[in-house]
Amino acid sequence: MSLNKILKTIDDLSAEEKTRLFLELNSKQKSNNYRYFNEICNPEKSLNLFALEEHEIKKIITLELKKQGITYEEMAMQIDVSIATFKRIVAKPLMAKTINLHSLLKELGFKLCLEK
Repeated sequence: MSLNKILKTIDDLSAEEKTRLFLELNSKQKSNNYRYFNEICNPEKSLNLFALEEHEIKKIITLELKKQGITYEEMAMQIDVSIATFKRIVAKPLMAKTINLHSLLKELGFKLCLEK
């Protein structure tokens, strides 16, 4: 399931269901010591659910490549970069040129929103 589908599903929940979901996620986050979710706040307000760190972005990219059965060489050709550049993008996505990271995520089916 894509991130957009997950977010749409969450948007379709009632306020009570959202509250229960976020409380459950918060308790799991605390017990497992994962940083996937920001501090839980009022579900009626705008939420930034995923505060991803670089190693998490790398993991998402590699898992999505495996899921779609795409090799590094194939993806490098699709986004028009060398294999060495592609490996650098995967290894350190936050250090990559924005256009290269955007192209990669777009090819994998993700939408990218940049904020200042």
